[in-house]
Amino acid sequence: MPPFPLVSDTREAIDFYHTNPACTDAVKAYLIALLSREGLSNRAIRAALNIEKVYTVTHLKRVGLALSEAELTLWDKNPTRITLGHLRAIAKLPQQVREKMLRQLLAKKIPVHHFAAIAQGATAQRDADIKRYEERMAEVLGRPIRIRYNNARKSGSLTLDFYTLDDLDHLATALGFHAQDYF
Repeated sequence: MPPFPLVSDTREAIDFYHTNPACTDAVKAYLIALLSREGLSNRAIRAALNIEKVYTVTHLKRVGLALSEAELTLWDKNPTRITLGHLRAIAKLPQQVREKMLRQLLAKKIPVHHFAAIAQGATAQRDADIKRYEERMAEVLGRPIRIRYNNARKSGSLTLDFYTLDDLDHLATALGFHAQDYF
């Protein structure tokens, strides 16, 4: 069977979906995108295909509408290496970038959060800058430091480890918090 069915209308797409319940997510995305292009709303698609979860249709539709047939075929042939999570993360990117990223994913296993960071505008240089900042801060303070930065929100978190309660009091004082004033 070819990866994508030749269907001419919504009825054939719905019938194909019901007669092939084990079809891959790539085929499902293809069919849902086709139904969406035919004017069916997410609610109508969920009802026609008996899909309970709202986000299932939303995610498959977004990916199905964004990806080229070649990209969908690549996903269909590699369903364990390329996941819906990977594709959701990169669906908004230009086609040349998506294809390059999918090829990288096939060459080596890359976690979904890496794809999501790239889609949100993170670059290897920014990641390297944060890592370098983290390492230098740890050297100066003499304790483990972790920095998590969300480029999309332009914010993050800083984690400082301490070893004893006296060490915690020292850190609090260095940050301007004097426990004796509040207890």
